[in-house]
Amino acid sequence: MHVIELYQLTEWIDAEIRRGNIVNKYQNLESILQQNASANQPKQPFESQKNELIEAIGRVPLSRLSIDQLNFLRRLRIAEHVGDEGIAYIEDSLYRNVIDIATSAANIRNVINDINYGLKKSEQIKGGLTDCVDLEPPEFEEVLIRVSFSGHASMSNVADLKKWASIWYDIARGIAMAHNSSPEEVRIVGAKRGSIVLELAVIYGIALTTSKIIILALNVANRVLDIKKKAEEIRGLKLSNDKLAKEIEKEAKNEKTSGIESIKKEILAELKLNTAREGDKVAALNKSVEDLVDFIEKGGEVDFVMPEESDTEEGEKKTNAEIRKRLRIAFEDIRRIEHTVKLLEHKNP
Repeated sequence: MHVIELYQLTEWIDAEIRRGNIVNKYQNLESILQQNASANQPKQPFESQKNELIEAIGRVPLSRLSIDQLNFLRRLRIAEHVGDEGIAYIEDSLYRNVIDIATSAANIRNVINDINYGLKKSEQIKGGLTDCVDLEPPEFEEVLIRVSFSGHASMSNVADLKKWASIWYDIARGIAMAHNSSPEEVRIVGAKRGSIVLELAVIYGIALTTSKIIILALNVANRVLDIKKKAEEIRGLKLSNDKLAKEIEKEAKNEKTSGIESIKKEILAELKLNTAREGDKVAALNKSVEDLVDFIEKGGEVDFVMPEESDTEEGEKKTNAEIRKRLRIAFEDIRRIEHTVKLLEHKNP
């Protein structure tokens, strides 16, 4: 994550968590739960406080953050207490996993402590970065695609480096050609340490097609992992004949193959490419789809960062706004489905 993204995260925390009064709404619920836990106090309904809290944390726009920002927000102990995860925890504490009302109150108090810890840390980070961060827009106005070589798509030697460089050249080439661009127009604008992260600047059209392929690829990966999970469950029964498990694993491979073919057809139809007249583009795009699905299935991650809006003509600004809206929805879908896939991967290593 770039320093400017970290600074922007602190501003996001100020706007959505601090000024969104999230802690205050947790405190309102915790206060009435504490009262109800006291033996000498009359019991009061807490439905109103609970609903206000759930509505508030449900509105927190986590989808506007990059994956790196989300991961850092979790390290600040805030991410798990807002959005769907936060709502699930509240319902668990109040209804599903209830020991007694005092325990429910203690659970909410722990959440308040976590968020206050994150707010304090964020304030310290922002204070340290103020006047030290260049908030000028970056030198590129394209969408930033952040490629993380992780999981089985990681690199441990130069042979891996050569292999994945070749694969990402094919991915970029195929999608670029489909938009009448060349692979040279997919520019490398950054590379980071740790797990190797490559940052590519691309035009809106390429970003839109890439995001659509990734959404479809994640859906395929989701189905394949679900099938594999069933095979593992059958193996867990320790039957004398594991033929059924092997058949299910074979079905997982078939699901991947048919899923790739389905993605190819959908993307070709969306881009209106003519197989007869534009065979080279079609072949290159099909290779891009195959490689991108393989990259995702092996644990590679692709994230997107939207550029700031630039000053353009009114007509162009309207067109860009429509594309940006489609991209933002696509990025939200990717992060939502990625979360589901990660849960399945965790259960089915």
